[in-house]
Amino acid sequence: MSEYRRQLREQTTSAALFPQPPVLDFTDRPALPNRRARSLRVLNTQTRRVITLPIGEWLARETIWWHPQSGRQYPSASLRQLVAPGCNYGYDVLVPVGRALFLEAQPLRGILAELARRQGPLSASTVAELGRRFIVWLTLAHRQCAPHLQAAMRGQGGYILPLDATYEDESPLLMTGIDAVLEIVLGNLKLPSEKAAGIVPFLRQLQDCFGPPLAIVRDMSKGIAAAIQEVFSDSTPDYICHFHFLRDLGKDLFGAEYDALRQGLKKHRTAARLRARLRTWKKAFTPQQDLLPLLTQSPPASLSENQLQALPLRGAYPLAHWILAGLQQGHGYGFPFDRPLAHFAERAQQVFAQLPALQDLQLRGQWRDNLPWHQLRQDLERLLEDRPFWRNGTLLNTKVQVFDQLRQTFHLALETAPGGLNHEGEDVPMSEIETQVRAWRQQLLARPQDAATPAFAAMLAQLDQYWSKLFAPPLTVTTPQGSRILQPQRTNNVIERFFRDLKRDCRRKTGQNALGRTLRTMLAQTPLAHNLKNEAYLKILLQGHANLEELFAAIDPVEVRQEMRQATQNPEKIPAQLKRFIAQLPTPAPIKNFFEKLKSNGISRS
Repeated sequence: MSEYRRQLREQTTSAALFPQPPVLDFTDRPALPNRRARSLRVLNTQTRRVITLPIGEWLARETIWWHPQSGRQYPSASLRQLVAPGCNYGYDVLVPVGRALFLEAQPLRGILAELARRQGPLSASTVAELGRRFIVWLTLAHRQCAPHLQAAMRGQGGYILPLDATYEDESPLLMTGIDAVLEIVLGNLKLPSEKAAGIVPFLRQLQDCFGPPLAIVRDMSKGIAAAIQEVFSDSTPDYICHFHFLRDLGKDLFGAEYDALRQGLKKHRTAARLRARLRTWKKAFTPQQDLLPLLTQSPPASLSENQLQALPLRGAYPLAHWILAGLQQGHGYGFPFDRPLAHFAERAQQVFAQLPALQDLQLRGQWRDNLPWHQLRQDLERLLEDRPFWRNGTLLNTKVQVFDQLRQTFHLALETAPGGLNHEGEDVPMSEIETQVRAWRQQLLARPQDAATPAFAAMLAQLDQYWSKLFAPPLTVTTPQGSRILQPQRTNNVIERFFRDLKRDCRRKTGQNALGRTLRTMLAQTPLAHNLKNEAYLKILLQGHANLEELFAAIDPVEVRQEMRQATQNPEKIPAQLKRFIAQLPTPAPIKNFFEKLKSNGISRS
């Protein structure tokens, strides 16, 4: 094997000098017992076009050996270490392409440029195909190392299984199970919907490969709940993620009021008016009118006429920007934790309340100087005079205050917490969280006006329904290093963070914000590539091989072909022949006529 690699290296520097691709002979005999080896005969010699890095294209002249007694054929094992049977591209092309696509999230243009630089020019479709093959090889390698992964999990005391699904733009659901202890992806599945019938085989496969988990952490999907009950019964603790619980609770509590707020802002076009006003004001600015320092310090003893005339514009300009900045308020949690539209409306209300006093101030005694204050009021007054809008806002604020109090008791998704969605919640014992939530519940019930509100009553009913699944006690597990305490539940951040990383990488590769098509076409096991960033996982996966190239070369190509066929099956795809028939169908009449002829010919049994 090393001899062929040496030949490739020697020809690398002079590859451009060959008028034709260089030829390498692969005549190695199969490693068989001496008695059988003496019976081997040469069946034939075949030549294959191969592309590897960094030499580019070359020809492999391969000797196929044949055993007369068994009739078995033996291709070159050395060539097999460089390139898979039936493939033109070597493993040293396949693996860099896969890494660039799925680990580094490089755009296709950058990958093509790098391959061309390294004497491996490829087309965009070829890169996409190599990416699919990379995922198939990785899937098989992941499946083969499952016993070793299970041993590593036992060394950690077991594994905790966060389970969730993501989708975009009517794409299929991509369901993923993760080991929250080692933080590795265990498996993935594409589903048309979160129904138990589709999830049960997935859970059984995870259980067969890795054993039963210590606990499962999930959202409140009824399909996932039913599937867990069918596969694990009551033997495995089943908990609800606090973040998902609070998010769904908030959406149910004041989602309708927030939608009404959005519609009101859209109706009055307040943000659009302010942006248009700012564009107009900016044209009136001159370098000599830079009076911003004057607004951030004590008023000076005297100002020039020009400065006094420009001050109202200089004051209205930052106030309009301050109102619009409300749309950027938030801490990365998303709705209902972040409510930027409510911040925008509140800021508009605060500015509007100050405008009458500002309009009455005529610094030079000329009302025309205060025109910016009048213009700002004009942009806001349609919104501020909409009484139903503000009644809805008052109800929204009442519900938000109650929700934020509950959020505080869970010590989760706090406004003061750094990191947004990456924050795991404050390090508070689960028993203390349960005590504080119970006290919050009693306080709400003690206020008759709140306890009688249907929305609050529904919120309390939901809290009571999931109470037993919300407060998981710590688990004491045994490891070779001694006992260890694992907290099975706080949030599903490990899987939420994974989905965010996956989508960000997809957007970076494709340059598209909408990912519906990407999620529809990607192989279900593509997220397994995320594991290659984990050094502990990579060591287990390689199983003594030096790199992924060697590992992939050791996988049976028959299994690769079978997995490739299965992975690329798309039940939504219309067969080519049927697609042509549909394209040529002028009207429904031919189909109708066909069935009428069946009836008239007596074929119908009605």
